[in-house]
Amino acid sequence: MLTLLAPIVFIEKYVYNIINNNERVLMNRVELKTRAKEVIKGNVFSFFLIIFLPMLVFAITGATGWGSLVSVVLGGAVSYAMAVIFLKGIRKGGAPKIEDLLLGFKDNNFGRTLEAYIRYIVFIFLWTLLFIVPGFIKMLSYSQMFYILADNKGMSAGEAQKKSMEMMNGHKMDLFVLYLSFIPWLLFVMITFGFGIIYVGPYMELTLAAFHDKIAGKGAKAPEAKAVAAK
Repeated sequence: MLTLLAPIVFIEKYVYNIINNNERVLMNRVELKTRAKEVIKGNVFSFFLIIFLPMLVFAITGATGWGSLVSVVLGGAVSYAMAVIFLKGIRKGGAPKIEDLLLGFKDNNFGRTLEAYIRYIVFIFLWTLLFIVPGFIKMLSYSQMFYILADNKGMSAGEAQKKSMEMMNGHKMDLFVLYLSFIPWLLFVMITFGFGIIYVGPYMELTLAAFHDKIAGKGAKAPEAKAVAAK
């Protein structure tokens, strides 16, 4: 497994250099991914289950013909729960709790997460009608909505949407480049006939959570680094 990952890591760093041509930005990307890798150690399957279980539910309901409706109704609650789980993972480390997938249905979270999900879909769809590029740009602008809701329990969906746009001002290209940097890993998933997603899925989600942590100004050190610093 490690032998297979070695060339992927090399290609990943090569892509960084081509896209960024900027040592400071490169180190930021490496920092985010290093934090994610530290959290994953020993917890790969636990984090993978967090991704897999909602996918399984959506796949089963999709087979019944109710997939689209279920995706809209549950999408916000699931996205919120995953934001909470992966932010907690990147900030505190440790294995996630499966029951935390239900957080989107507790403490009056369902209504605001449902509204946030509908806003996300509708606004991106409307911007895409103008052209694909504006739609993609808005997708980047709204990308932090559920992380923001996770960090602000009383915030409304509209406020989270506005705050996400403000937060992503000047960072949309950073996120776009971060997405591009995962291309080698997605190729790895393909050559392993999909099994690579067990590692790559949690790795991507934790890296994106670390990205939010960084731009939100809460970029704490990786859990292991904290422990070393405390000694």
